[in-house]
Amino acid sequence: MSNIVLLYGLIGSGKTRTCIDLAERLRSMHQNIGGILSKRVYQEGELVGYDCQDLSSGHIYPLARLHHLVCRPDWFNFRELKYAFSSSGFKKANCALIRSSCELNIPTIVFIDEFGRLENAGVGMYPGIVKVVESLKNGNNAIMVCRTDLVGTVEELLKGRAQDVFKCEPGVFEKLWNVIQEFISI
Repeated sequence: MSNIVLLYGLIGSGKTRTCIDLAERLRSMHQNIGGILSKRVYQEGELVGYDCQDLSSGHIYPLARLHHLVCRPDWFNFRELKYAFSSSGFKKANCALIRSSCELNIPTIVFIDEFGRLENAGVGMYPGIVKVVESLKNGNNAIMVCRTDLVGTVEELLKGRAQDVFKCEPGVFEKLWNVIQEFISI
């Protein structure tokens, strides 16, 4: 039986912070977790990008930076977004998601932070996200993060793959925690 929490909200609404708190609480209960979190990176108080943390290994690597901060060939631009994106960072993120989707012999809660504009276009972490979504039919549970305007797209991706999809916004941590406890006790 598989379930998914779809955590959605606007930029800066606390989606990743909620995931960090959930991951810490799950780890304290010795629950197997995997997947990735996209954490903000600041320089002198200014948001300059995002790093990806692999929840299985703990490794952290660059994922996105403001254009003017990178000029290496490994980085690419996407449409008119203000960030440049690390090809190797996305490769590592996809590997972490695929690895988490394959750990079916161990009940796992896989974090996917986040399904964004790149993924909506079929790039970025999209290959890893698809593998996790496909693994839902085998019993994994997931917590997927997206912005409010992508909820419908993510619901279509999940259709027929998860038994239950619980949608919520950040700010209802205890309610969300109760739902997750039901997932892991099934």
